[in-house]
Amino acid sequence: MKSAATLFFFLIMSGQLFAQGMGQRRQFYDTTTITSIEGTIASVDSQATPRGDFYMVRLTVKDTSGTTEVMVGPSFYLDSLNISFNKGDSVKVTGSKVNFRGNDFLIAAQIVSGGKTLKLRDDSGRPVWMRERH
Repeated sequence: MKSAATLFFFLIMSGQLFAQGMGQRRQFYDTTTITSIEGTIASVDSQATPRGDFYMVRLTVKDTSGTTEVMVGPSFYLDSLNISFNKGDSVKVTGSKVNFRGNDFLIAAQIVSGGKTLKLRDDSGRPVWMRERH
């Protein structure tokens, strides 16, 4: 059941993450719920958006308190920066903690891995890849 809720949320988030830069302001990212986690990537996957126009990347990060689903961003943005994530990588993720149907997720604003920092959102929560597409 959790995986079905996760997939549903992932599909909604993928559309919402992209729509935020397209004038639609209904957003999940909340600057009042910023938190950080440090752990190891347990899995990496991607899912096509509902319209099928791009893929969103998601990480499952394991830390001392369990696992957290992390919504990263569109694969086209990561590809443009030549960035990939692998199972077993150590990461520190900062972002907005959200809850959907009893499941916690982290919408990443910044990921630090291997001494490199990937900025995904500005201080207001706006996706940085949206600046680059317009």
